[in-house]
Order: sequence, then C-alpha cells, then structure tokens
Amino acid sequence: MLELRLSPGARAVFTARAGGVSISPYGAEDGTGGLNLGSHVGDHPGAVAENRARLERELRVVVEWMDQVHGADLCVLTEPSGAASAGVADGLIVGPGMPEHAPGVLVADCVPVLLATESGSHRAAVHVGRKGLVLDILAATLERIAALSGEPVHAAVGPHICAGCYEVPEELAAEAHPYGAAGTTRWGTPSIDLAAGVRRQLAGVPVTEAGLCTLEDLRFYSYRRDGTTGRCAGIALLVGP
Repeated sequence: MLELRLSPGARAVFTARAGGVSISPYGAEDGTGGLNLGSHVGDHPGAVAENRARLERELRVVVEWMDQVHGADLCVLTEPSGAASAGVADGLIVGPGMPEHAPGVLVADCVPVLLATESGSHRAAVHVGRKGLVLDILAATLERIAALSGEPVHAAVGPHICAGCYEVPEELAAEAHPYGAAGTTRWGTPSIDLAAGVRRQLAGVPVTEAGLCTLEDLRFYSYRRDGTTGRCAGIALLVGP
C-alpha cells in the first residue's frame, strides 16, 4: 500500500494489487493472490469479501464503500451505514463521530481523490473519471465538505492513468478542454489529462499527489491495460495516536 499525507488530522492510503487472495485475472503482478476490492468485476464474491476483510484488519477501520456509476451524486454519512454499500454515489463523505469508519473509492485508471478537513473530522473519497470531471463531482464534494465542517480542506490524489497513456477520440479531448484536461499521448494523439483537470478543480486546496500511472505501473489494476481486472482503493483515515 501507498500512504500519503492528507491533512494534519488525516492520512491517505491507496492499495495495490498484491496482498489478497484473488486469482488471475485479478491476481497480483507476480502471480500471487490479488487484493481486488471490487465486487462488480466478475471476481469470486468470497475472494472479494476476504480481501476487504484483510484490508479492514490491517487498517483497523470499517471501510464505507459506494456503488459508483460515473455520476455526480454525493452520499453523506453521519452514522455507519451498516451495509456493503452506503449508496449509489461517486463522492462519499464521512462526518464526525465515526473515527472507526473511513470512506473508500474504487478505481482501475480513474482518479481516486481523498479529501479531509484540518482536524480530520470530515473525510471524503471521490471517484473522478472523464465523466465525473465534466460533471464537477470533485467541486461538488469540496463545496459540501467545507460547508459541513467550516474548516479548510486538504486533498490527496492517488495513482491513475496519465495523459501520456489515456488516448481518446478528438471529440472527447475537445469536451475535456474547458475543464483544463485536454492532453496529448506520448505518441502524439489526443488524450485526456485527468490530473490537470483535478488540479484545476482543487485550485487553492493543499494537495499531495502520488504521481504514478496505473497503466504503466503493473503494481496497480488498469482497465485500459488489461480489460478484465480488479479494482484498487483509496481510503481516507484519521491520523493514528
């Protein structure tokens, strides 16, 4: 796992492929068991359940998940959901009074963005892909968490597909241009620069970035690279004692 500073009161954790029980095509890059955390990608349900349980034991939290649909809906939890999913959403905010629960986001090329207030009282996980960027899901989550907490917000950006690899038709690159996210691949064709779009929406927010491309780095799941594959996660945790 990769850990990044999130805020003075919170930390960001991003998982990789290794460390679980899933088998090919959901396994780790070295052929060992994979830590696939996505229950919707065709992996054995028992393997996903064990992977999620292992993750929670290691982090010593209950992870609150979303049913992500590349939309703009937010879910705000003021108490534990008590379910496998907190609801259909692409942004999940966990409020104060839930120190043993943490918001999680699943990705396999999209951008996992984690947000937290200075104290860590409110933490959020946001799923930002091409559609989410255009729908301003990140901006909406930032606005909501700031309004709920009254505190400054910090961000951490996890591994995702880079502009050099994210080739798209010209019309999709043009659609991303107003959001500062039109890019060019390493071989000169149109692409989407998700990182640039995210930075633009995070303007003025202190941010830490992993700076890793999921397609290039075999330690992470990549839908673009592999097609049928698992999902990594980003999780926003409180700073431990």
